[in-house]
Parts: sequence; structure tokens; C-alpha cells
Amino acid sequence: MSLHPVSRDVFVRRTDLSGKSVVTQHLAWDSALFLASQVKQYHTDAKPEERQTVALATAAAYRDYRNSHKQGR
Repeated sequence: MSLHPVSRDVFVRRTDLSGKSVVTQHLAWDSALFLASQVKQYHTDAKPEERQTVALATAAAYRDYRNSHKQGR
């Protein structure tokens, strides 16, 4: 039996007020708690002009985001 909870990948899409999105990958033990903390950080506690919407994303969305930004380098 493991002493630690099983962690898993969580993919998050943050979209700013201008509509620009960022998709990130995180390793979390509790995905719901992690998502709630992201909402608190980037929406609830953020200054009105810095607020972002936060939503779960998929691994495919993360790969697409990464691939599209690698090509632009």
C-alpha cells in the first residue's frame, strides 16, 4: 500500500480578457482541489483587469497548444 495518494496529470486552460488562452499541464493528487485553487488564484483573487477564466482541458488540447507554440519559435 502506498503512503501517498496517486497523482495524475491535470490539464488546465486559462483564458484572459482578450481571449488569449494558455493550456498547462500539472501533476496533482486531487484534481478538483487543484482546479479550485487555480480559479481562486487567477479569477477570484485576481485584480479585475488580470482575471482569467479557468477550465479543465484535455491532454489532446495541451499537445495541440504545445505543438502550435513550438512552430512559432
